[in-house]
Amino acid sequence: MSPQLDKAKITEELEQLQLEEARERISVMRQNRDNRLRRAAARETDLASARARQKAIQDNCWHKKGGKGVEMLSRGSDHHFAVVKHQLCHGPIIVICQRCSKVWEPPDPALNAKKATVEQKAEYKRLYDEYMVALNLPTDNVMSGTQLFVIAQGEAA
Repeated sequence: MSPQLDKAKITEELEQLQLEEARERISVMRQNRDNRLRRAAARETDLASARARQKAIQDNCWHKKGGKGVEMLSRGSDHHFAVVKHQLCHGPIIVICQRCSKVWEPPDPALNAKKATVEQKAEYKRLYDEYMVALNLPTDNVMSGTQLFVIAQGEAA
């Protein structure tokens, strides 16, 4: 065989191996991408399921103190509610149920702005009414809080 043919054969074989290697790398990359997408989808499904379970628990909770046995786990029998009111460092008060972990917060004022749609204003009113009910639930717990602070605009550091 001539050196020219050997060189061509070696070059062809090298190109074939490089092509095979590239295809294998691409295959591994695609498999890794597919695995990541499957894991992400499974995670999203799990999170949605957990949110749905938590919402069902919160919807069935009476937010009351007291009660004995499994049947009173989410109901409570006391006239006081099992809620804690906490004032955040920037002023708003949140209400947290100690039984189901439901949190009531003041609604976003943007929902009630001048440029808000009718649906947004209705949603704001619903959330505000729900928040006010939670804020006024009778409880013998003492409100907690943090040091309040206000950041003044233009203040030097």
